[in-house]
Amino acid sequence: MRALREALLSLFTLSILLTTGCSKEDPAVVHRSLGNDAARKGDWATAATEYGLSAQANPKDPKIWQLKANAHMKLDQLDQAAEALAKPAEYTSDPTAKAEAYRLVASMYVDHQQFPQAEMAFKEALKFAPNDELALQWLAELASVRGGARKMTDPADPTWLKQAVTYYDQVIKVNPENLFAYANKRVALTKYLGFEQDQKAQAEKLIQLEHKDAAKIAAARTQVTESAAVIDGVQKQIDELSKKIKDLQAAQKAKKPPS
Repeated sequence: MRALREALLSLFTLSILLTTGCSKEDPAVVHRSLGNDAARKGDWATAATEYGLSAQANPKDPKIWQLKANAHMKLDQLDQAAEALAKPAEYTSDPTAKAEAYRLVASMYVDHQQFPQAEMAFKEALKFAPNDELALQWLAELASVRGGARKMTDPADPTWLKQAVTYYDQVIKVNPENLFAYANKRVALTKYLGFEQDQKAQAEKLIQLEHKDAAKIAAARTQVTESAAVIDGVQKQIDELSKKIKDLQAAQKAKKPPS
């Protein structure tokens, strides 16, 4: 997420301005200034150390933790950066601020394509902001990828696909006009539909080929019946989603001012 990198850069610039000319008696200010000096020279290891000392002196300042995290990111020390980004959550009782701290952690991991860690951080954010649309949408996307919905050649994982659909439903509940949630839910359901169609086809083939094992034949017939019911239900959902997507697209188009 480029926004995270831009925010940290702006924070670093602001930090230099704020510490210039400040009292040298405050250890938080002293070490922050030393960290800024080291950062300007590209000495990120020293910067991380100095920002850490500043944070120890004033742990309730979220900006210093973010500066420390930025230094660790420059050193490709993502776990230390994540720890620093999450620290402000320990020093506030505001659930919104707690959620924001974990969103920053998740965003950093997404930037570096470390999706399991991002997933855990987004889940932490949801503990403090259950209706966080961004966190829910990212969790839906991550589950969809694991379910194989993003590549035709990837095998379908029905457990992850169902989880993705659940998250998309939560996104839609928070924002009923989120077009991308409807569209991506349709993608996940289409992948799941293909999985059930394959299960049904395999069971039908077994029934044709198996002539001796009555138990296998009975299980296959059950599979055919169950898959057929699931296929009908999923196809109905896909059709409803397609209609909803068209309606939302038309509504959005109508809102645009004429050119």
